[in-house]
Amino acid sequence: MNMPEGVQAAIVLGVILFGIARIIKTFTDYYLRKKLVELGQVDEKVSNVLGNKQENYYASLKWGMIVFFGGLGLILLEFISYDVDSPFPYGVEAVFIATGFLLYYFIMRKDFVKS
Repeated sequence: MNMPEGVQAAIVLGVILFGIARIIKTFTDYYLRKKLVELGQVDEKVSNVLGNKQENYYASLKWGMIVFFGGLGLILLEFISYDVDSPFPYGVEAVFIATGFLLYYFIMRKDFVKS
């Protein structure tokens, strides 16, 4: 199944712009932190506002599960026959991605209940 060229271009452009935005955000956060440390303005409130990168150690788990279940959905679609104009593959993919999110939620809930 081929995507129209306009959709491919939009996806590529979106990925490139997202990457550029993340790079700019990383640099601006770094320079802001550096400037605050130089000025001696670092205290508990500032650390909380800037985020100490300790917010969520499970972010990699979340994205790993989403990509894993999304991939499983695509693999399943390879073996199921469906009409080209059918919304069925979108539904199957959405169900698999949602399953990844839900499993992540239950893992996180169980982890926080233990703590």
